[in-house]
Amino acid sequence: MLHLLLIICACCAPLVLGEVLPLEPDFDNLQGILPRATSRSDKLQVFQSIWGVLRSDFVDDTDKAKGLYTQLGNFIRDEMPCISGPSGRSACELQQEVRRHLKMLMSQRLANLLNAEENIQSYGMYIASSIEPALVRDILVNAIEDVYFHRPLDGLVRQLEQLYADRDEVSFKMMIEAELALYWRYQTMHDSNELFLFNMARVSNRIATHHMYASVDAGLQRRVSALQDSLPPVLRLLFDPQGFCLLSGSDREYLYTTITDDWNYGLNGRQVFAWHEQNYTDSAGVIRAFVQEHNADAASATPVFTLRGELFKWYLYVDPAEGNRVGALRSGSPSSSTSFWTIGYVDNVLIFRQRDLTMCAAEQHDEERRRVKMLPGQLHTPPSPACQWQPVHCAK
Repeated sequence: MLHLLLIICACCAPLVLGEVLPLEPDFDNLQGILPRATSRSDKLQVFQSIWGVLRSDFVDDTDKAKGLYTQLGNFIRDEMPCISGPSGRSACELQQEVRRHLKMLMSQRLANLLNAEENIQSYGMYIASSIEPALVRDILVNAIEDVYFHRPLDGLVRQLEQLYADRDEVSFKMMIEAELALYWRYQTMHDSNELFLFNMARVSNRIATHHMYASVDAGLQRRVSALQDSLPPVLRLLFDPQGFCLLSGSDREYLYTTITDDWNYGLNGRQVFAWHEQNYTDSAGVIRAFVQEHNADAASATPVFTLRGELFKWYLYVDPAEGNRVGALRSGSPSSSTSFWTIGYVDNVLIFRQRDLTMCAAEQHDEERRRVKMLPGQLHTPPSPACQWQPVHCAK
């Protein structure tokens, strides 16, 4: 710091006309330590000299680089716009040089945290709260390019969710920018990763249905919509707020909840079947999938879902007492032991599982209906066609 003070004093000595500089200048308020009478050109020389000190003695100090960048921005805005001649151009060129350095420092630090699988929320807040959104985007793009080939992509989606600090709008927007940067990097690389696409569909749905999304500017919302529109149709349907119907992969028979009390069973169940007419759907088969909250800090966490039949707002569940038949829960809250599902996406179909059991179209119940059961021995990928489900739009 002594070196820095000497530079400031040396630059300002011919200008101060008897005024004395503070012994401990505020580095984040460089203009405040300069006498008011100092000319714009001389102030620019001071900034240039300080930049030289930073590059030689404080090259890794992000705080000092950020302070200089901010003060240069204020100086250009208030005193020396870029269009104000050669000096203005010099000021803006200096700001861009400091900007590149600051971007490098911050993106490297963020990439290091991602590679080390450390929590990135605090550092994300440090970035987002102190610099303009355009530089935040550039930092995110650089960091993601650095880690893209070194981290599992599906895990990287979950890591970037950590950027959002609860109820903080700035960090919410930063998380959106990060996920967008990762997705379009994936698209640019022409990669093929079904697990990544599934997690990206999940997180984009989380963003679009979040209570803070209404406060996001229209341009950012359009970019989120563009991401969602480019996802595979199967994944778009899975998270469609209007719901979807499921056709079995073996016979294209649709899964539905029976609609009359004649089909009640047990204390709280309603029977679920696959209907015999191929490609037929109606309102009894409309389902919505809801992501259950999981520990976002666990990079390996697998999201779980509830599946709700929309006609009666009843959740699908598995009844072990009925040979692991799938039924609809007529009342009460869904249980994590019988109503929480993991969903796989492979070869443009969906796979629904609970632990080591897979949901399949099973034996005939009668001439028109097939039972839907959870079967063992279907953990291979993909499972048999009877255990694969194609989401489709439902007939009204």
